[in-house]
Amino acid sequence: MLIKKMLRCLLTASAALAVCFAVALRAGTADSVSSAQRPSSFHFTVTSDLHNVTDIYDRVLDAMQIHSKGQGAFQISVGDLADKDGQTPQCLRDLIDSHWGSASVWWPVVGNHDSHAPSSMTWIRAEYETGNGARRPLKNLVTRAGPTGSAATTYSWDYRNAHFIVLNEYWNGETVPGSDVAIDGDVVPALREWLEDDLTANQQPFIFVFGHAPAFPEYRHIGNSLDINPANRDAFWQVLQKYHVQAFISGHIHFYYKQPRDGVYQIVDGCAGRSNDQQTYLDVVVGQEQAQIRVWQNNARGGSDWRLVDTIMLDATARPGTHSVAVGYGPIFAPRVNTGCDPTNCIIAAPATKLNPEIW
Repeated sequence: MLIKKMLRCLLTASAALAVCFAVALRAGTADSVSSAQRPSSFHFTVTSDLHNVTDIYDRVLDAMQIHSKGQGAFQISVGDLADKDGQTPQCLRDLIDSHWGSASVWWPVVGNHDSHAPSSMTWIRAEYETGNGARRPLKNLVTRAGPTGSAATTYSWDYRNAHFIVLNEYWNGETVPGSDVAIDGDVVPALREWLEDDLTANQQPFIFVFGHAPAFPEYRHIGNSLDINPANRDAFWQVLQKYHVQAFISGHIHFYYKQPRDGVYQIVDGCAGRSNDQQTYLDVVVGQEQAQIRVWQNNARGGSDWRLVDTIMLDATARPGTHSVAVGYGPIFAPRVNTGCDPTNCIIAAPATKLNPEIW
């Protein structure tokens, strides 16, 4: 009898120890692996300002495969796919197909160079309407089409626990043909109203908004971005803030920098094509409660030495403050930090050495 009691106590203690160990193991795993790394997470990538430079863009896609295991659920290119009229994004699409197949999803955003290139706009509109006869039309993937006059270039969609919005900043708010390329970068009231309606209906915790020109430009294109109309720009930003958008991601500047402002990150992707210096792409990993924006940059034009130069953490509920930081990799675009500016209107000093001198 005594031996049976001793065995029963020993088994009970062992079971309890096993339970405690399992609980501790689960807790340790949850603490050590962020939600952005859990199996339920997904990732997508962002490029900008390709300017039809296929050899450089091809190397960016190579780096994307090596460092991010591909473009992820989809790739979003935030404008300036073409450099001039006569070019179309088809050659860029061909490169994506060669890396990941024709079923890969690519979302093109209208940039200022595209808006002045009828050949590029024809392709972008057809990609939305028909898939250019080669793949699923993008309109079959959207949750909500854009307003009349910009339906093929402004839209939104959901993917898992995130909501994505593409804006055509070159739409003038009218409905006649050609209205979607009628102005030079602005969020006109009609576009802002469509955006607010879309955000009102959204049920996802993560929200990413994309447009070509940034709201608060640094380094170049100052006065030639959304700041061309400060009243419209500020009203647009208030909508992003009101609906708890995590990030507005743009291009146009050809330099990477981040700027948390009033609870919303403005993130300006660098350049994945036309540039004399580094290329940049973003790898965005979205988890259940947090997301990471991983910024990859090479050391020189077309260079194969890529580094993770920045990681931005986004939370489903918490919001950043207001400041501005630029980072980079390489001897010219060295890391720079905020030098103590007015937090309500934070401007970073321009690079000591200007990049891309031919387009400054």
